[in-house]
Amino acid sequence: LGNFPRGTSLLAVFKNTMFAAGEELNEVRYSAPLFPEVFPKDHRIQVGDDDGGPITGLKTTKNALVVFKQKGIYLIKGDPVNGFYAQTLNKDVGCIAPDSIAEVPGLGLAFLSNNSVYLLEGALENTGTPTGVVNIGAEIPNQLEKVSWAAAIHASAAVYLKDKEYWLSVPINGGDGSQ
Repeated sequence: LGNFPRGTSLLAVFKNTMFAAGEELNEVRYSAPLFPEVFPKDHRIQVGDDDGGPITGLKTTKNALVVFKQKGIYLIKGDPVNGFYAQTLNKDVGCIAPDSIAEVPGLGLAFLSNNSVYLLEGALENTGTPTGVVNIGAEIPNQLEKVSWAAAIHASAAVYLKDKEYWLSVPINGGDGSQ
């Protein structure tokens, strides 16, 4: 039925199905439902194009699996019975650090992009709530100037649930991220 995808560096579970990405620039593979170790050869989804760079993150939300590329955000929707498909949400802003992606309750997904911190807000579904990408890093410009962007892939985040705060740790002042 298919081997586990080699070169996998990103995993997510959505609708009782395992999703894997990493080796192929624009491809997400998915397992048979309820069998996370079985990846049929035809269970592949093309996400975006080469212009967006490689897939840099996968994050499951209530209504979709969000796929981040260096430049671009895509939603995987559907179900195991009728199949899954990718929907383009944005081709301008993406994520550069997979561990920087965190869900802030009531607000959306926060993440580090190549020049700022962004929030993917909305229901990610046709519910009347608009889905959009908001630059929340504009509030902290003096801090962002210190970020070592070459090592930013090492950034990581946490959410302080009590106050619904997004905490981001990034290498600064020329740090290489090895500390």
